[in-house]
Amino acid sequence: MADDLKKGKAYPEEAIELCRKLYCKYGGNNHDLIEREMRKAGWAKWSKMNLQNRGREGTRSERMGWIARYGFERSLKLHIEKLAEKVNDDEQGLYIDIKAVRKRLGQRALGENADKDDLAKYRDFCKLEIEARRNLNLTRDNFETFVSGYEKLLTWASDIDPQLAKLLAKCTDKFAELAQAHYGKDEVDDGAELRTDESGGEPFSLIARGD
Repeated sequence: MADDLKKGKAYPEEAIELCRKLYCKYGGNNHDLIEREMRKAGWAKWSKMNLQNRGREGTRSERMGWIARYGFERSLKLHIEKLAEKVNDDEQGLYIDIKAVRKRLGQRALGENADKDDLAKYRDFCKLEIEARRNLNLTRDNFETFVSGYEKLLTWASDIDPQLAKLLAKCTDKFAELAQAHYGKDEVDDGAELRTDESGGEPFSLIARGD
């Protein structure tokens, strides 16, 4: 494998799959590092140019790069989705553990023989549970994360083009209706409030209220 492949000979599946893993590892970036690791693995003349399409599109000289030919972008998307699922599983596991401890402490703190230390521990774990629940919600695609994202979009739109911000403001009711239908009103965080549009449009608390 250390010897270079003869001209015109395709790389084996082993090299392609290694490159796919490296592409996902570096998030589709750092092609120099991909090249370095491919060569270190034994493909001495492998070049990062193999990743990109070459030649004139639509002509006989066109040559598809590995990204397009072997579906590296699709693999990267699946890789990112799995990472997101792992984060969500970790957050959920932490929340379940904290909740279980909080329940046990609650039984003791609400008992007849409870002391100040029991009450303090119960209070602390109540706070931890609230924070863990908030973090868990942020790792999920739900109404609350939609509201947060919409707020950011409005801020960025105002910076890019005031007319774009006004257009988004005009469509807020429709976005709220679609979001409520998609996520369900039970996902609304009663404490969430969207700020007033900086471009002078209507306030966006409508979305958070679920009216």
